Amino acid sequence: MPSSSSKSIRRFALPGFPHPRLARCAGGGLAWAAGAAQAHGFGQRFDLPLPLWLWLTGAGTTIVLTFVALALFARQRDFGQAFLRSTDLLRFAPVHRVAHPLAVGLRTITCVLFALSLATGFFGNPDAYANLIVTMVWVLWWVGMAFFCALVGDLWEIVNPLPALYRAVVHLLGCRESLGWRYPVRLGAWPAVALFFAFAWAELVWPEKDVPRSLAIALLAYAALSWAGMLLFGVDAWCRHGDAFAMAFRVLGRFAPLELRGSTRTEPARLRLRPYGAGLLAAETVPASVAAFVLLMLATVTFDGFHETPLMDRIGTAAQTARPVAETLFALSSATGLDETQWLNTAVLLLFPLGFVLIFRLAGAWMLRLAGRTRDSTTVNAMVWSLVPIAVAYHLAHYASLLLTTGQFIVPLASDPFGWGWDLFGTRGRKVDLGIVSPAVYWYTAVTLIVAGHVLAVVVAHIEATRRFESHRAALASQVPMLVLMVAYTSLSLWIMAQPIVG
Repeated sequence: MPSSSSKSIRRFALPGFPHPRLARCAGGGLAWAAGAAQAHGFGQRFDLPLPLWLWLTGAGTTIVLTFVALALFARQRDFGQAFLRSTDLLRFAPVHRVAHPLAVGLRTITCVLFALSLATGFFGNPDAYANLIVTMVWVLWWVGMAFFCALVGDLWEIVNPLPALYRAVVHLLGCRESLGWRYPVRLGAWPAVALFFAFAWAELVWPEKDVPRSLAIALLAYAALSWAGMLLFGVDAWCRHGDAFAMAFRVLGRFAPLELRGSTRTEPARLRLRPYGAGLLAAETVPASVAAFVLLMLATVTFDGFHETPLMDRIGTAAQTARPVAETLFALSSATGLDETQWLNTAVLLLFPLGFVLIFRLAGAWMLRLAGRTRDSTTVNAMVWSLVPIAVAYHLAHYASLLLTTGQFIVPLASDPFGWGWDLFGTRGRKVDLGIVSPAVYWYTAVTLIVAGHVLAVVVAHIEATRRFESHRAALASQVPMLVLMVAYTSLSLWIMAQPIVG
């Protein structure tokens, strides 16, 4: 709570984990401590050494000073060209020899893990954390794979089991890969946008997200939908436009130092080393649907932090006391399996990406006006790549503690994935240290990541502006709205991180 000299943070967050109970591992198995009031918590109190407003001011000032430094010392139009240099690693014979067998081996492992996760979900112990699928899907795959794709390279492009299994069946049956339908250009990436929103809703609202059988059904349904898209339009077309996770990991992978691309019918495999963020400066046109997808990613991870703050708790209380809203929520609850809180969370979750898109469009219109242009959606859409470092930084800050703490459960679950009492590798009784990340370390890491991400976003936006506007003055003027947007979002991110968790 605010005080004269500090901001007190209680039960500092383990954000994003879908289960409402704090877990602990003891003895020969997994025992789960109840207490929804302590959800996602460290169970510790941490006092910021300075008032929160000073942290926000310092972070905002750092971003503004970055902009000023770029304005003074990065005036050339070719600024950032060195940023675009890359090294083709496949031209080295040892790398070339190892790359393909390694990719095949990793892809085989992910296919086995995919099948094992489905099997444990359908046939394993119904207890969420005595069953592999919950930890595998929400922690190791979604959080862990996202971390790897952002920090190393888009590994999902190589190991995605869905196209591998589909092509294996096609080869076994000896039939054509697809029916040959041309993917509709007007659809763009909108199927991936819709599917990613559905995924975010499942992660943050769906009451059965930690029920193994329900999670297995959802996983199989997504696989079936993907295979249907591949059958209609081909594997490459569906993964490029319709697969929400292929697109999400591809967006994060643009930030990474390794450019990883599997071979297609028209392009060879690629393995290139480049500076962090260089992949965000690609010259291709950015469709509105892809821009919307990036904003959706940013909005949903922001909502993940926001919906457990005291402000969201007060919004829920206000909604219950406002008669028209309360009656609507009650009617929706009566007609469905969701309660009033889940419907309210659904509505707010929908408002977040809509608000992000609206704010980005307004900032884009302001940007063009200051730069002396009237309409240029291509330039506005291209600026969305400058937000990816922010998305990466916030994702890392938001989920790092989750991966380091709850990710430890994979060790005992590896010996007993079905929850049947097995001890295959002698790790079933391995204890988990949920206090491995202290609140202080979490806070300082979050501040560092968020500020660094926004600083890099300012650099990327400046390079992009110098490439797209004729004069240095126009490029600088165009960046004022982006600067305001980034300072505001930095403040919002740190404010969310500093809030106590309420349930």
